[in-house]
Amino acid sequence: MPSPTGAGPAPRPLSADPAADLTADRTVSAPERADTAARSVRELFAGRALGVPGTLLGAPAHPRPRSRTAPWHYWWQAHLLDALVDAALRHRDEPARAEEIRRDAHRLLRGITLRSGGRVTQNSYYDDMAWLLLAVGRLAALDRELTGRADVACLDAGRALLARIERGHTADLGGGVFWNTRHDVKNTASSAPAALAFVRTHRTEQARAVLGWLQENLWDPGRRVFHDGLILVAAGSGSEVTRRDERLFSYNSGPVLGALLELADAPGTGTDDRARLLGTAADVVAGAAEAYGRPVPGRRVLTTHGGGDGGLFSGILARYLAQAARHPDLAETARRTAAELVTGTADALWAGRREAESATAPGGGGAPSARTGGAVAVFSPDPAQPAGQAQRPGAPVELSTQVQAWTVLEAAARLERPWTGAGAGGSAER
Repeated sequence: MPSPTGAGPAPRPLSADPAADLTADRTVSAPERADTAARSVRELFAGRALGVPGTLLGAPAHPRPRSRTAPWHYWWQAHLLDALVDAALRHRDEPARAEEIRRDAHRLLRGITLRSGGRVTQNSYYDDMAWLLLAVGRLAALDRELTGRADVACLDAGRALLARIERGHTADLGGGVFWNTRHDVKNTASSAPAALAFVRTHRTEQARAVLGWLQENLWDPGRRVFHDGLILVAAGSGSEVTRRDERLFSYNSGPVLGALLELADAPGTGTDDRARLLGTAADVVAGAAEAYGRPVPGRRVLTTHGGGDGGLFSGILARYLAQAARHPDLAETARRTAAELVTGTADALWAGRREAESATAPGGGGAPSARTGGAVAVFSPDPAQPAGQAQRPGAPVELSTQVQAWTVLEAAARLERPWTGAGAGGSAER
């Protein structure tokens, strides 16, 4: 993956005092921090998909697994694609660099397609496909902004993904979107990003229906968070028996928050309905802060969920908290809370980073060159702990946790840009 950045400042060494390591170095700007994260993911994880030129894919871990049967994490790649779009937008005032990153994003989409067997819809999970649809939609909007038109392959992927997700949106279990093609669970993980995708593709009635189902079935009004899902236990004789999965995960609040904000700004939304949607969005921010916020010296940070798939969860929430923080019509308290969680988490991740050796495996990202330059960093999976404590020395570092950190740092950088007023659909700046 060609680097989206030039040389940056070297990370300061970790001290022996964990509290000191969580004191942010404010001499490095938020965009410079995001550049370091972008460069680090490139160096440590990026390579060709199945060795095919013109493609990119993120290895699941660094060092890279030697086995040819290494796990395939489709949805991690979707969030890697989102992060590339973030980086391209951040460099939009440097056309050559923004274009280079945009081309990388298309290489990654080709890599995802190839690794999926030639079709982006070759997947059993509707939530995975919804995440990729959101990223592909932002990439198409980026294409239009930088080149004047969207890439045909990108548009084709978006149409195919949308059609599959619509098949998961049924009246079974009262509505919502199924989690996978077994059609035995409907959950927030699939319904929330699908609702946001419906807003962005101008299917506002579908979005309203999904959000209404989530509110009725999985919303906890006391804690103002969403439970994980609704499981089909038994069916027959015209009745369904379900059980609610009470688990709470930070990422479930994120795309609901995005869908509420963008539906509020969608054409045709009335004044009263807009006020209601923004009020609910403020509740989601408050609930997320209470359920997923955690104090560390000098700030509050987002609680994270370890490694594996959970290594992405709070990065996703941070993406949409940044969107909330930048919305001028959201309640001031909610905007301030959202911004503090994003910047606090970003500061802690930055302060707790450690230096890493570059990827050098054949077919990998390659060693740092004069073109990529700068230090390579590993970020902690837990912003409340420095990377040196949270990750055992020599243990593999997972792509999910590093994309999460990159996403948080991009979210913090985005807070320095003015709100564009972009409503539903048509803009990559979300």
